[in-house]
Amino acid sequence: MNKQPRALGIVREIVADLGHEVSYPYDDLVFVDHNAYLLQFTASPETLDLYFNIEFPDEDAEKAAAELAAAAEKREMRIERKGHYELAEKPDDNLEIKFFRRTEA
Repeated sequence: MNKQPRALGIVREIVADLGHEVSYPYDDLVFVDHNAYLLQFTASPETLDLYFNIEFPDEDAEKAAAELAAAAEKREMRIERKGHYELAEKPDDNLEIKFFRRTEA
């Protein structure tokens, strides 16, 4: 199976436009410093899914989503806001990520 190359360098540039840094890329997920949001690579190489931390205020999320979309557009990429995520520590000291998809259009 051929995997599409992922544009981690471009993602680093996009988040840097907001003054953030990529803290940890893992598989198809890109964690950003302070865990305010994460980006997920999709099957389409020019599209990223955006999830905000469940604890991140909605009014700040709206502003950040617009800024991320503008930074991505400059690099011929698109960001789609998908919902929220929550990090929880499991009993074995591993982390679990729960995703909550947006229901509104």
